[in-house]
Amino acid sequence: MAETHYDIIIVGAGPAGISTALHLAQIIPGIEKRTLILEKAHHPRHKLCGGGLLPDGEIVLRQLGLDISEIAHVNAPFAHFDFAGQGLAMTANDGTGIAFRLIRRDEFDAWLVGKARASGFDIREGVTVKTVEASAQGCVISTDQGDFHAKAVIGADGSKGITRRLVNPREKPHSARVLELLAPPKPDSSLHVQQDAYFDFRPIVEGIGGYIWDFPTLVKGVATRCWGIYDANFTPGEASRSLMAALADEMKTHGYNLEDYKIEGHPIRWFEASGEFSVPGLILAGDAAGVDALFGEGIAPALGYGRISARAIKSAFEKNNFSFIDYKKRVLSSEMGKSLRLRTLTARIFFGIRNAPIQRFIWTKLGAPTTFYVQNFLVYWANRQK
Repeated sequence: MAETHYDIIIVGAGPAGISTALHLAQIIPGIEKRTLILEKAHHPRHKLCGGGLLPDGEIVLRQLGLDISEIAHVNAPFAHFDFAGQGLAMTANDGTGIAFRLIRRDEFDAWLVGKARASGFDIREGVTVKTVEASAQGCVISTDQGDFHAKAVIGADGSKGITRRLVNPREKPHSARVLELLAPPKPDSSLHVQQDAYFDFRPIVEGIGGYIWDFPTLVKGVATRCWGIYDANFTPGEASRSLMAALADEMKTHGYNLEDYKIEGHPIRWFEASGEFSVPGLILAGDAAGVDALFGEGIAPALGYGRISARAIKSAFEKNNFSFIDYKKRVLSSEMGKSLRLRTLTARIFFGIRNAPIQRFIWTKLGAPTTFYVQNFLVYWANRQK
């Protein structure tokens, strides 16, 4: 009979779950054989995501001994932050000449899973979790392939996952809205540099709290553009027009007809310090706990949660106390948590400024202070993490 009792069960084999596993392997010798990772899909699996891997994500990966250059990616020398096509361009302040890298999530996630398997972790794919019963005395996870028992569970199954509903059963959903598509590059375009990444915040004046993006990416080795629109959705129902209409108009200025492409959408649960992050026996990580409200960035925070959750698990075993009563404090006091809290606050203020001249002034006249604020307070939290 297959083993059903483990010290740790991780629900979800995305970046947060796998980062937790790899961090556990660094700090608890032999934990690989006492850990089970459950994943409902099979890697490589389709995952909607713009694919932007900011410097913090790379820093966490390097701390794990991983090299992102092992998988296909695009280096974006500059990230352009514009209002109606005018604004400022940022690059990393680490001397690399790269603002951030663009990856495809199916390839990136499968690569991470391969690293965890190579480290000795048991990853079972195609397993659907039906219920989770969690307590400080032990947890039972019921799946379509039987029941599994653990002393501790990490919920890394996404913003709509079963573990988040267990931790926050009565919450009112606070979800950002996203539409995304893939399109060929426009080699004759004089509007965009093909390797750069673009954010345009024009939709803010229409009550859409976010931006339209245009990123370079590689799809099975073919140069492609990933387009999309992000709305933090702080004020539901106040937008003067739909996300689809706003995206269609922007793409039209670059020679695209939105109707020619497959459009997909998904929600993003943004980080809220007032939320809950654990119950006895179970802690949340990644999208299940909440990610960036300002840009909708999910990959780097997901990787960052891995370090925090692994240390919480280690402490629980050392003290034989699985209440996880201090987990929220761990998250909020971490450099990543501080950054996420500040991003939520920034998003609430910035997306509320619907005056076009003020938005234009911010992006065209306040380049130096804006760049300083972003690079010293919103990103590079992984360098400050202890």
